[in-house]
Amino acid sequence: MVRFWNIIHYFVYKVDYKLHLLFNKINPFMLIHKLPFQKRIYAQKGIDINNELNKAFKRPDVGISSIRAGGFMYILVFLFCFGVVNLYSAIIQKELNLQLYHFIALIIISFIVNHFLLFKRDKYLEYFKEFEKMEKKEKMKWAWISLGVVLIILLFSVGSFAFLNYLL
Repeated sequence: MVRFWNIIHYFVYKVDYKLHLLFNKINPFMLIHKLPFQKRIYAQKGIDINNELNKAFKRPDVGISSIRAGGFMYILVFLFCFGVVNLYSAIIQKELNLQLYHFIALIIISFIVNHFLLFKRDKYLEYFKEFEKMEKKEKMKWAWISLGVVLIILLFSVGSFAFLNYLL
């Protein structure tokens, strides 16, 4: 389970980084860096701002893509747990009046699951190094599996509402 969840986390990270690279090309704020006075400032400091931004996104330990991928993993566990609660409520055919403390409990569960599966002792960094060495064919297979898992969790969460309304 640990390896599987880390694979999903890795591919969410990779997708986020690839989307960053894609949006760099159409990002209107990046035009600011093409202004002559901005270019002069960066030239004086000896930095390439696009390269520095890409590094800030790509770092697996503290990079922006890594942080956003971690947040997405928290959301996935939360949505899965929320779907289970809705499904349970529909099966017992009793409407649950969800209060704030229910959501706090689901958030805590999400943090605990992700802490032990991904973030304890920076476990995900070891897996990231391992997954970087995968063959391209293997990466493609796991990328599709990761996409499928993400879509299934999202559909399960949304579908649990439909099932809940149908039975109540």
